[in-house]
Amino acid sequence: MVKSWLCAVVCTLALVSPSLAASGTMRVPLHEGRLRTSDLSADLLKRLHIPHADEVGFEINLSGLRGALLIQAWNKALGDGSNIAIDEDELVVYVDTAKLPDDVGSAKLAARVFTEVAAPEATAAQRRSFGIFLPRNLDESRALTILVHGLDCNRFNWAPMADYLERNGHQVAYFTYPSDQPLVDSAALFREQMTLLHDAYPNLLINVLTHSMGALVARQYIEGPDYQPGTVERLIMIAPPNHGSRWASLRWALEWEEHYYLWRDEPEWSPTWMITDGLGEAGRDLKSKSKFIRQLNARPRRDGVSYSIIAGNQHPASRIAGDMVSGSARVVPSKVRQVWGFRQTYNGLRHWGEDLRDSNSSSDGPVSVASCKLDGVDDFVLVHADHATIYMPTETQPEPPAWAVVNDRLTK
Repeated sequence: MVKSWLCAVVCTLALVSPSLAASGTMRVPLHEGRLRTSDLSADLLKRLHIPHADEVGFEINLSGLRGALLIQAWNKALGDGSNIAIDEDELVVYVDTAKLPDDVGSAKLAARVFTEVAAPEATAAQRRSFGIFLPRNLDESRALTILVHGLDCNRFNWAPMADYLERNGHQVAYFTYPSDQPLVDSAALFREQMTLLHDAYPNLLINVLTHSMGALVARQYIEGPDYQPGTVERLIMIAPPNHGSRWASLRWALEWEEHYYLWRDEPEWSPTWMITDGLGEAGRDLKSKSKFIRQLNARPRRDGVSYSIIAGNQHPASRIAGDMVSGSARVVPSKVRQVWGFRQTYNGLRHWGEDLRDSNSSSDGPVSVASCKLDGVDDFVLVHADHATIYMPTETQPEPPAWAVVNDRLTK
């Protein structure tokens, strides 16, 4: 609760800085090393010329290691814009409105930095899950395929496909990153990890396989100025939003789903992870007219890298509706199906469900076929699948259509 409240204050200071009358110093009394939030709130509201009521609030213990971490987090998050210190029995808060973050993006970054510093153990635990994860016994004589996940996913989403690739003789690694943060930050982490890998294994042949947003992370590195020529042999992109996605604004639903499974399956999960893995910046970058998309697509394809794109043309709504209709047909008992009227109904429902599933769409749901296409990439394969089933198995399709295409490209 304390970290959340202070994080909110950090964001508030960042966002309301234009409303502050002037820079200056606030001195708030401490009560045996404890700060009463009502005292700070009253002074802050007074500075903002906002009427307030006296409230008891709650207390924050600023003594000891925990208090030192909170002070350090505040100062690092807001930099020259605001810093705090303890002077005997007072908390001294200095604010320079001209140097505070002045937009939502900067406020989000301040909140992330504050949380990272204020919760060091949780941050360290989360960071252990990021980076390139190599096979236990890496064979330098064989090509290595690095799998890069999409928005609000992690390496475990690749498990079925990775198992398939390994059964077909391919060597697999994973790159996991904070998938809600700005894509340039994720690409920078990928660049660092790829540089370390290349330095350790300079003769290793590397392929990169991506799903959805992972393609943008990989392209930002491969087509960027810091790429080391010869590092990547092939880039295979499954359902890549190369020109953005209209579903980007709905990313919050995926965020909740991701953290639900982390909470359920990861013993070290902390609520702070929902802040330190990003606050929706990736969704901003995924919008079709974002600055990130425009700058990325202004670059040429990387010479020496073979590109492949696999896109889907089945909308998930059609698949789900088709499954529901077919499921209702199966409810009809086999003996009843023999009766002429019921037989017609059964066959009609079954064929209707098949038609719905077989219907083609201009998108796979989140990503349109047009958005997948990329100038300079001729190896473009269109398959009948939606954004998830293109690479993840279902009961009716144990081997998704992207699997065979990827295996073919990696075998060449």
